[in-house]
Amino acid sequence: MKKGLIFFSLVFCGFNASAETAICTGSVERLAYHQPDGLWLALGSTPIFKVCSPESLFKRTSPENCRFIASLVTTARATGKNLSVYIDNAPTTSCSDIPNWFEADVRFVELLK
Repeated sequence: MKKGLIFFSLVFCGFNASAETAICTGSVERLAYHQPDGLWLALGSTPIFKVCSPESLFKRTSPENCRFIASLVTTARATGKNLSVYIDNAPTTSCSDIPNWFEADVRFVELLK
């Protein structure tokens, strides 16, 4: 019984402790496509992170949705507008502390005024 309780605690409590939602907002400082890997982005002072892949499912983002995100990102870059990006698997809520080359689970992208 005691081992079962410990196992339950480790499995169900341990998974949620390592992932945070970071909301990163800023201008598009870096925009890159790594063949065949996908779309990479850096906003404001954030390190560069992988957003999606237009060729295959990446995290929860389908190739079609990746193309929509790429459109928003390139529009922001071309017009000088800011983006807001929600990263659900971030190791921290501070965007500047996300490691370089992080593979982000992006849930929401917004083109701001």
